[in-house]
Amino acid sequence: MGKLSPGRREAGGGEAKVPELRIWRRRTKPPQSPTVALPSLDRLAGLIERVVELVDEVASTPQTPPPQATAPIPPPPAEPQPQPQLEAAPPKPAVETGWLAFVPSPQGYALVPRPDSLPELGAVLELDGAAFRVLRHAPSPLPGDRRRCAVIAREEPPEADRSFDA
Repeated sequence: MGKLSPGRREAGGGEAKVPELRIWRRRTKPPQSPTVALPSLDRLAGLIERVVELVDEVASTPQTPPPQATAPIPPPPAEPQPQPQLEAAPPKPAVETGWLAFVPSPQGYALVPRPDSLPELGAVLELDGAAFRVLRHAPSPLPGDRRRCAVIAREEPPEADRSFDA
């Protein structure tokens, strides 16, 4: 057996080649040629020259003072004029009593005001001929409304009483 080169090894009496490793390099964009950038730079230089001309023109124009008022300003009155009385704030409406029911429907949700006291969690209510169960209590979604809101869900009838059209 002879000496093996670094890229070879002996296998079964012969020498086998080891596949070469390829090094992948990231592609870079070719540098932009100066011929593409030159027209843009020429245009920019022209614009800068125009701005300088306009600044010089504005600076050389004489400033005219603003026109003076022709009517003299009257002196302040000797006596202070009486201040108009501020009207009192309108009285706040009476504290609203009752609660709001947050009722689901196929068109969305509706807020239904109820005059009685807020029902307990899990209580069953009768609204428009349908049974609803109270899921949770929440603050009113209306701004400035201090009433509580009961979130309710439709109570489904037991399996035996169900029909295909319900």
